[in-house]
Amino acid sequence: MKLNEMVRPEGFIDSPKVIGRGAGSGKGKQCGYGRKGAKARSGRSKRVGFEGGQTPLYRRLPKKKGFRPHVRTVYVAVNTGALEGYEGEMPLDLNALYNAPVKVLGDGELTTKVQVRASGFSAAAREKIEKAGGTCEVV
Repeated sequence: MKLNEMVRPEGFIDSPKVIGRGAGSGKGKQCGYGRKGAKARSGRSKRVGFEGGQTPLYRRLPKKKGFRPHVRTVYVAVNTGALEGYEGEMPLDLNALYNAPVKVLGDGELTTKVQVRASGFSAAAREKIEKAGGTCEVV
């Protein structure tokens, strides 16, 4: 058997390298941290967003005013023109509205009498539906 043919036994696990225990250990003196600098100091991690002394992105951008809610409802828009041709009640059930809330907008003409159940209506859409003799129900 030669040294280059030696194989470690199955399941062998290397023990972790202990640092700072002399030059002969392979991790002595600077312990793998290099010379002076921020990465050689105690508490060595830099803060999140640190860019090496360059003005960070969060300070280069202007301050934005206002508030955007984290959880906001995104509606699927349906215009009143698309409702033309339906008679009676619209084929929308509560499960469909829960998965994709529908808001009816007022673009297009409506002449047929329809009963619309949706998550929301614009003022123009409500006016056009009621003018055609239909009803609007918010679900």
